[in-house]
Amino acid sequence: AGIVKSYAVEQLNADEKSFRRQIHETLSKVDDDFGRRLTFNTAIAANMELLNAVAKLKPTSNAAKGLRHEALTSIVLMLSPIIPHVCDELWQVLGYQSDLLRAPWPTVDADALVLDEIDIVVQVNGKLRAKITVPADADKESVEKIALSEDNVKKYIDDKPIRKVIIVPKKLVNIVI
Repeated sequence: AGIVKSYAVEQLNADEKSFRRQIHETLSKVDDDFGRRLTFNTAIAANMELLNAVAKLKPTSNAAKGLRHEALTSIVLMLSPIIPHVCDELWQVLGYQSDLLRAPWPTVDADALVLDEIDIVVQVNGKLRAKITVPADADKESVEKIALSEDNVKKYIDDKPIRKVIIVPKKLVNIVI
């Protein structure tokens, strides 16, 4: 028993990758809530958020259907310590023949948590002027170039000399004029 992937990760589109990331972020959070923090209410809330995302998912491809099944299986497994009687019924509805109590706890796929792109805030003299999306592995020079080419940033810089560009990796670009 347990979760069996019925899709190839390489063939997922951007929305499906984002949904897969949400599944594994939820798994990671629930692992922490159960294991370290012992806060069951936040584990339930995280599962509700994932369930809402499942409800919004419109599976058009086999990969999306596989992701939906992975999400539902994960939710049932994560909630089984809290509501075992309901989860046991749902486990069988999902098509599993084995006993839910014998099913292994789902594991977090670290690769699923890796972002392809990140959003970075761009400030001019400490005031928010833009948000840019850059590749997660972009170096400082390319982030600076993208930030300086943003229309709203250009408007505030005008033709004033730039005294300093402060870059906090993966978070912020502050242009001091």
